[in-house]
Amino acid sequence: MCPTGAPAQAGSPDLAELTLRVREAERENAEGRPARARRRLLPVLRTLDAVPDGDPDVVRVRAWALMELARSEFETHGSADATVQRLDEMVEAQAIQRSQASGAGWPGLRPAVAGLHGLLALRAGRLDEALTWLDTAVMHIADAEPLDACRMLLNRGVVHAERRELGQARADYAECARRARAEGFARLQFKAEHNRGHLELYAGRLPQALARMEAAARTMPGQWPIALLDRALVLLEAGLVQVADRTFAEAAAQFADQHLPHDVGECELGRAECAAVRGDSAAARQHAAVARHLFRRRGDETWVVRATLGELQADAALLAAAPEQDAALRRRWASVSRRAARVEELCRQTGRPLWALSAACLRVEADLARGACDDPAATLEMLGPVPVEAPIAVRLQARRVRALLQLAAGRREAAVRDVRAGQRDLRVHRARFGSLDLRTAGAVHGTALADLDLQLATATGRPGSVLDAVERVRAVIGGTPRVTPPEDPVTATLLTELRQLVAENRNLQGRPASDPGRDRLLADSRRLQHEILARSWHEQGRLADDRAARSAEVRRALSDHPGAVLVDVVEHRGEVLGVRADTSGLRLRRLGDAAPLREHVHRVHADLEVLANPLVPRDLRAAAARSLGEGLEALQRTLGAVVDEGGAELVVVAGGWLGLVPWAMLPARRGLPTVVAPSVRHWLTHAGAAPRRPERVTAAAGPGLVHGEDEARRVAGLWPAASALVGEQATVGRMVELLASPGIVHLAAHGRHEPDNPLFSSVRLADGPLFAHELDGGGSPPHLVVLSSCEVGRTSVRAGGEALGMASVLLRTGVGAVVAATAPLPDDTAIRVMTRAHQLLRDGEPIAPALARATAEDLAVTGQHVPLQVFGAPV
Repeated sequence: MCPTGAPAQAGSPDLAELTLRVREAERENAEGRPARARRRLLPVLRTLDAVPDGDPDVVRVRAWALMELARSEFETHGSADATVQRLDEMVEAQAIQRSQASGAGWPGLRPAVAGLHGLLALRAGRLDEALTWLDTAVMHIADAEPLDACRMLLNRGVVHAERRELGQARADYAECARRARAEGFARLQFKAEHNRGHLELYAGRLPQALARMEAAARTMPGQWPIALLDRALVLLEAGLVQVADRTFAEAAAQFADQHLPHDVGECELGRAECAAVRGDSAAARQHAAVARHLFRRRGDETWVVRATLGELQADAALLAAAPEQDAALRRRWASVSRRAARVEELCRQTGRPLWALSAACLRVEADLARGACDDPAATLEMLGPVPVEAPIAVRLQARRVRALLQLAAGRREAAVRDVRAGQRDLRVHRARFGSLDLRTAGAVHGTALADLDLQLATATGRPGSVLDAVERVRAVIGGTPRVTPPEDPVTATLLTELRQLVAENRNLQGRPASDPGRDRLLADSRRLQHEILARSWHEQGRLADDRAARSAEVRRALSDHPGAVLVDVVEHRGEVLGVRADTSGLRLRRLGDAAPLREHVHRVHADLEVLANPLVPRDLRAAAARSLGEGLEALQRTLGAVVDEGGAELVVVAGGWLGLVPWAMLPARRGLPTVVAPSVRHWLTHAGAAPRRPERVTAAAGPGLVHGEDEARRVAGLWPAASALVGEQATVGRMVELLASPGIVHLAAHGRHEPDNPLFSSVRLADGPLFAHELDGGGSPPHLVVLSSCEVGRTSVRAGGEALGMASVLLRTGVGAVVAATAPLPDDTAIRVMTRAHQLLRDGEPIAPALARATAEDLAVTGQHVPLQVFGAPV
């Protein structure tokens, strides 16, 4: 947040030049150039020291200069004791003069100096002391100069916010903004409005926080590193770890240019948290150590404690990742426990209860890890309830530690309740986001709790418990949020610009990758993508009915589908687990190490890329074909325990990288209907829900495909009253309408998966690409979407395990099933297989058996695997 500090202006014409120089120094301090301000102030004070104190204007200018000097000294050196002592002596001398009726003095001196004390205590992290001083300043606000009055209100608002006294903070910011507006103090008005956005962060309303901060920034153009720092804190709380880290780094660079080491330290702490969330404990420790060094050099002892806590958290994460817990490791855990206890006490002494809670959780985890928690029930009592005002990461950490203590006390059911309470916290937290980008990013905060939930389930040995635990995690991640703000003209303009850049880039495809024109277009495209996503972050979400599916529901549903099999697969602690469910019951299968399976999946996709490229030489294609066959056989051997046991219809529920397994291409599944669902809830909701005859069938073709328009016309010709959109008819706007309307939509178009920014995966239409980001989720979406496009069935797995891509976004918007390719799809293959699949679909076959039969027939004739997959549910 933006604290501030400086007093009033002087008016004596004899002091005009000195007043002007002090005002310049005040501006330099406010703009983050404290060293320059100090150089300007020292000669001013030498001049003023030679002037007698009788004139109130002299007192005012001297006090103003001293307060600005104190501020610049504190920011550059971490201490301003001598200067503050001079100000205290001035206040005391004026009080004596008043008591002796020997001079009126300057009434604004006392509140101004009290406000300065409050600011310096705030910057040093001593919140209780800061509040005492600022309360004193505000008590005398009637005597204060207008600028000082605004500043003391602003800074007291920051203290209240840090203490999570949000109502008091809101009132102080509002009054500061009102006074600043009336006096024309634009910079202070900006800070007050920006800080009101920070309050939304503390209240857990992250979209509103970002919107308020952006609105404030528009009123005060220029570089404001404190605004970048606060924005990064919001992005980190939302789970956008990479964006937050870049923003912290940008803010740190600007603070460093302004010689503000304390603020650089706060940015380093933010980067340490980002590294910790993404699992890079070594980087987290390095950033926290840099922060501690900066704070220690300045004497910011409270912040030294906070940085030490960050180092300890990184140390604990590194110890927890150690393969074996031996005696030496237990000694290191004991060291972490002792240091965490000291940090916890220091946090309590400095009025930082949330920091103290994190330290306490760390201490308890260390004791549990070394087997030194003798009375877990008493420790649980000491830890206390989880504060609702804590950041989501702290709340989930506390929930997890409480669950571990319950387990240590032998109270498994109580541990389960704590885990589920944490999952509810995360579900409510993420439901506030309308943006799919934010909602999926927020899953990163829940990984440790999800791991514990699955550990509790696997310990029971009951397959139903494992399935329930996996689906609870998917329910927290799931839901159907709006992906983009409705009817946002700015976003529409940005999307148009992005489409133009994509077209320009296509014209440069023949140039080398190092071409400056291509580099410029790539940078501009990334900038526009970021701006488009940033606008979506302001959209508020809703708490949808995304209850987790239960194993009992699966049993009931399978009783209505004789011969159907559902397999729920998940990676847990480096091992792949599968729960197989059919009419005979549920069985838990341990499928082996995840690492080799992941490598086989990667190799299969690489082979498919080679085989789809017509320019690859024949001998290399033959080698890739052999490698593909070997890879599929290897996958079959690993996964056979859950897919080999018959079953005319197989539904695989898989998330993350397991969703990239070519399930339909496994030898045991050739010619058999296979569906990959994002969750059991999606399968239960959409399986068999489509009408026997679609309300409408539309086939469209984008430009640039050899057989695209012919394919669209053939598909439309198979269905009564179907329509074909070709040429200029197949526009982005028309396709968006169709994807929010019931029926079947078939699209033959060039597709592109963007691994680094999957919400900008796209299909190419007459007027440019349709991006996944544009899919709104409103209306009544089709029960079936067929994407006859390359690679749009692919996904990118974000931190936290959530997978995103064109097909997965369509499923989130409410589409029942999506047919999409997980690799490049040759045009001639697409027209053959798609035409045949639609014939079977028209004749009454559901989509999964229709596609299975069409691909098997094509494989028998051509010998080429077809990388098409049904995602969603067997509609």
